[in-house]
Amino acid sequence: MMYRREAGSDSTLPASGVLNGNTPMTKRNGWLLVAVVALVAALSGCATTSDMSGLENRLSYLERRYNDSEKNRDQYQLRMEDFRKHQADQMQQVRTQTAELYAAIDRMREDIQKLNGRLEIRERNLNEQPAGGALSDRMIEVEKDLLAVKERIVRLEDYLNLNNAKKPGPPAAAAEPQTQAKAKPDAASEHSLSESEHYAKAKQMFDGGDLEGARAEFQQFLKRFPKSASADAAQFWIAEVYYRQKWYEKAILEYQKVIEGYPKGNKIQAALLKQGFSFFNLGDKANGTLVLKELIKKFPNSNEAKIAKQKLEGA
Repeated sequence: MMYRREAGSDSTLPASGVLNGNTPMTKRNGWLLVAVVALVAALSGCATTSDMSGLENRLSYLERRYNDSEKNRDQYQLRMEDFRKHQADQMQQVRTQTAELYAAIDRMREDIQKLNGRLEIRERNLNEQPAGGALSDRMIEVEKDLLAVKERIVRLEDYLNLNNAKKPGPPAAAAEPQTQAKAKPDAASEHSLSESEHYAKAKQMFDGGDLEGARAEFQQFLKRFPKSASADAAQFWIAEVYYRQKWYEKAILEYQKVIEGYPKGNKIQAALLKQGFSFFNLGDKANGTLVLKELIKKFPNSNEAKIAKQKLEGA
C-alpha cells in the first residue's frame, strides 16, 4: 500500500484517502449505527402494540353497543306486539258490543212488526164491533206499547250515532204540554234565589214528581253556580230524571258527567251504581258488569258496592 504525507503533519494516510476498518473511528461509527437501528426497531414495536390495543378496545366497545342495540330492538318489538294485541282486543270488544246493540235494534224492529200485525187485526175486529168495551181499551194499550218501542229504537239509534239527523227526546209521557209548561221557569225569579234556595226548589220539584221541571231547574242551577258544593248532586239528579223516564242511554251519559267531573264528590258511588243499572236495563250485561265491578273495586265498603254485589250475584 502506498502512503502519502500531509503537509505540516507527521501522520501518514493511505494513498486512497480511506481509513482502514480497524481504525478507532470506523468502530465507533458502526456501534452508533447498530444503536440507532435497535432504537428504531424498539420504537416501531411499541407503536404497533399501542395501536393494536386501541383497536381492540374500540372493537369491544362497538360489539357492546351492537349487542345493546339488538336487545333494545327485541324489547321494542315485544312492546309493539303487546300493544297490537291490546288494540286488537279492544277493537274486538267494541265490535262485539256494537253487534249486540245492532242485534237489540233488530229484535225491537221485529217486535214492532209483530205489534203492527196485531194492531191491524185488532183494528179489523174493532171495526166489526160497536165502539167502546174491553177491545177498545186493549187497542189503546197496544198503541201505547207500540209507541214506547218506537221511541226506544229512536233513542238507541241516536246512542249508536246511526241517524244524526234525528234528535231523540224524552218519552211521550214526559213531554205533555202541561209538564213542558212547568219546565220553563221564570228567569227573573230564578236569579233572585240564593244558591241554597235554588237547589232546594229544584229538589222539591224532583221529589214532587215534576221531572222535566226539576231537570230544567238543576241545569239552570249549574249554569248559575258551577263551583257550588252541590254541583255534583245537581248533575246526579239530572241523570236521575232520565233514569226515571227510562231514557237509559241519556242517563248513562249524564251519570258519566258526575263520574268524570266530580271524582271526589259524594255522588260518584251512586252514579256508578245507577250507570251500571242503566246498562243492564238496556240489555248490555257486559258493560253493566264492568261498571259495577269498578264500583266494588274503588269503593268496596260503600253501601252501593253491597248493592252492586247483590246485582252481580243475581245476574
